[in-house]
Parts: sequence; C-alpha cells; structure tokens
Amino acid sequence: MKNWKFASFIEVDKEFRVEGLNIWNHYWHCYDRNVEVLHPTKHHQYRFKEYEIRTQEKSVNFVAGEFSDGQIGIFLRDELQEGIL
Repeated sequence: MKNWKFASFIEVDKEFRVEGLNIWNHYWHCYDRNVEVLHPTKHHQYRFKEYEIRTQEKSVNFVAGEFSDGQIGIFLRDELQEGIL
C-alpha cells in the first residue's frame, strides 16, 4: 500500500512540478482508485483519485482533489515511510 503526504495547495494552470514535470502540461491518467487523505490543516478525511503522468523518460504518480473549501490539494508518495529513502 502506498503512503501519501500533502505536498501543496495549487491553483489551476499555475505551474506545479512533480519530479521536474509541470503537471498542467501533461495528460493526467486517472486510476479508478480512491485514496484516503487528510486536509493538511483541518484534518478532515477525503477520498481523492490517484493520477499518473507519463513521458518518454518517466512516469510520476500523485493524488489530487478539491477540498470542500474549494482549494485543490496535491499529495505525493511518502517515500520515507515506504522505506524507499
């Protein structure tokens, strides 16, 4: 099971990079998978979708969704908890 950590609140079309890729410049492949995350300040639980961006060089995954207050949140894999780092 993947662990996810909050990365940032983002704005539509404002540059945000994951592993060097601006997410707004690529198609987001949506996995039919709900991921439970917590709002970073209010600690309410949400279910957001996992997405993947693919280029010829690499693939990156992230979780994204809109909170009830209208902010968009991005979550990235928590590699430390997963023992990758």
